[in-house]
Amino acid sequence: MGIVLSRQPDTRLALFAPPYERLSPIDISWTPPTLPPRGLALVWWLADGSEQEDQFQWLYERPHGLPVFIVLPPPDDLKRALPLLRYVNAVDPRSVLPSGRIVTPSYLRDLLRAPPRHFSSAVTGYLTRRGLLPPDKVRNDVRKIFGAVPQTTSITDLARRLYTSRRTLGRRFDAAGLPVPSHWLQFARLLHTILRLHNDSSALFRLAPRAGYPDGFTLSNQMKRFLGCRPTEIRGLFGWEWIIETWIRREARTGGIDPDRYRATVEVYLDESRGDDPDASPGPGPLRLHREAPSDAGVSAAAPDTERSMLL
Repeated sequence: MGIVLSRQPDTRLALFAPPYERLSPIDISWTPPTLPPRGLALVWWLADGSEQEDQFQWLYERPHGLPVFIVLPPPDDLKRALPLLRYVNAVDPRSVLPSGRIVTPSYLRDLLRAPPRHFSSAVTGYLTRRGLLPPDKVRNDVRKIFGAVPQTTSITDLARRLYTSRRTLGRRFDAAGLPVPSHWLQFARLLHTILRLHNDSSALFRLAPRAGYPDGFTLSNQMKRFLGCRPTEIRGLFGWEWIIETWIRREARTGGIDPDRYRATVEVYLDESRGDDPDASPGPGPLRLHREAPSDAGVSAAAPDTERSMLL
């Protein structure tokens, strides 16, 4: 068992990594070993807004798929944090936590592996912030796809649920330059199942039928095809953001995502020399803080063309 860090380190930044037994202090020179980061999370103690702008900027520009937990200062010290407190939503934190003994590895591990409270809305919101979903019918379709699992297991059932035909649905996604509907459905099923894997110690052959798969072998093969890894690898790597990024990367590299229309979203994964480069900077770019901002902006908590034509 490693040393348990339950109070802020001198750097006020810590890495939370498997096996999730300790928090390791880091600074803003840290880079993840792979892109997307697999099963990693960050913890940031907000203490002094005037001294932590560089850390805030680093968190804003961090690699996608890396969730962050923000720990607030004690109530008596909140005034010092106010210059940055109103902007914390800009770094899209997984949770904003009060200071105190609650910030322990075991508590953070439970938060990291917990499924989103509203699965379809959380995933659709993440994909929207990543710039992958245009604000039109397709975004609504994607939200309904994630809301349809695990009950819906085939593209025919999905089209019926969306009150459209398979062909019309396929054309809509094709026109948007996005993966075919069958890939969205299979990924939604896999993501839903992975969240079960993170919280259920049942054997795979027992869990697979409950997730709509005939057996564990089929589930394992589907996961390998769409995410490049097996259930045994994913079971101990918590969080769901990195799984979405893994799917985005795979679809981008196999032609499922239009590289011109969504260049800002997939560029980091298209360049092989940068895709696994820990020195790459795939973040959203500089964020300018405007001091006159209102204070109520604060805390709240595919396939190649040949395969595409077959799967529409």
